[in-house]
Amino acid sequence: MGIVLNAAVILVGGLFGNKLQKINAIPTNTTLGIGIIIVSLVSFIENMYSVDDGRISSSSLLVILFAFIIGNKIGEVLHIESRLSNCSKTNNRSFNAFIDTTLFFSVGGLQISGPIALALNGDNSQLIIKCIIDIPFAIIFGATYGKITALSALPVATIQVVIALITWVSSAFFTAQMIAQLCAFGYIILFFSGLNLVTKENYKINNINMLPGIFIIILFNTLVTVAERIWG
Repeated sequence: MGIVLNAAVILVGGLFGNKLQKINAIPTNTTLGIGIIIVSLVSFIENMYSVDDGRISSSSLLVILFAFIIGNKIGEVLHIESRLSNCSKTNNRSFNAFIDTTLFFSVGGLQISGPIALALNGDNSQLIIKCIIDIPFAIIFGATYGKITALSALPVATIQVVIALITWVSSAFFTAQMIAQLCAFGYIILFFSGLNLVTKENYKINNINMLPGIFIIILFNTLVTVAERIWG
């Protein structure tokens, strides 16, 4: 239910935003970028840090930093972003818009934790919260990029289904700490998506190259879990 509802929100919001585009009620890229930056920063802090007796602490910062550095290097070696950009040379602007919207709705913390909660506990609440957050952004993206925003509903839903299936199959390895790390890393990628909207072309960061970091986090936590079970 939650996955279908989220896809519907993006679809309807994108089409509604496209109507706003036709009456010139389009927000600037700067406005959209700042909104994304705010959402990603706040959500990153929520997933990364805890407050105990007045002290702010994090047990995952080094893991996230390691995944960021190694994952980004792997992405650069594999040329992930340039390969994706070269997939469409006839309509590059539309392709980039599709990638931007898909990336925004796909890499956030709730995109990761929502399907996991659904697979582990049958809990749709996090996906419903994601729907509420996605509504204004789907409209804004639709007003900025047009109907291409609505098409991002399909890969977003597909990714959620894949995450839910992987979680269901390997539920024993999905700890609360790993879920928080995955969410935090997703918001790092999202942050750079927003930053790219408010910076000049020469200063844009290839944030899609950071995606392998997600698998670094999964691999690290899986090895830790296996080691703990073997050696107690």
